Amino acid sequence: MYDEITQIICNAREDVDFADFGKGISDEWIELAEKRLNITFPNSYKWWLHNYRGGKVYGEEIYSIYGLDFDTVVGGDVVYINELSRKKNSDWEDKLIICEPNDKLFYFDLSQGIRDGEYPIYEYFTKTLYATNFIEFLKRRILEV
Repeated sequence: MYDEITQIICNAREDVDFADFGKGISDEWIELAEKRLNITFPNSYKWWLHNYRGGKVYGEEIYSIYGLDFDTVVGGDVVYINELSRKKNSDWEDKLIICEPNDKLFYFDLSQGIRDGEYPIYEYFTKTLYATNFIEFLKRRILEV
């Protein structure tokens, strides 16, 4: 699974703007974000954060960890986005927003708990399952232009 997505990302470098492989965020920052949000990130998302840090697919940001103080960070930091959303609407307590391209909104569905280290990803407006894990989400975002 990881070898395939690594190759897909490498082949799509003109359309994918991630850090170079291996230049991701530290495990310490990942743990701090998990603690702050009071969740466990899925394994595939942690793998992506650790190896690529974050970035954009076709100019659409996938929320990540910026590695900046959570009390002052803004933008597409996953902690900032989700704390802000939860303050505005309690409906977001069992969801973790990961991407808001154009007229869509993708989130990890936390409501059923983590299974086999993963959360499914849904599209909010259509209420449809988009991917069973984060790697499948990336693959679809990159290959479905």
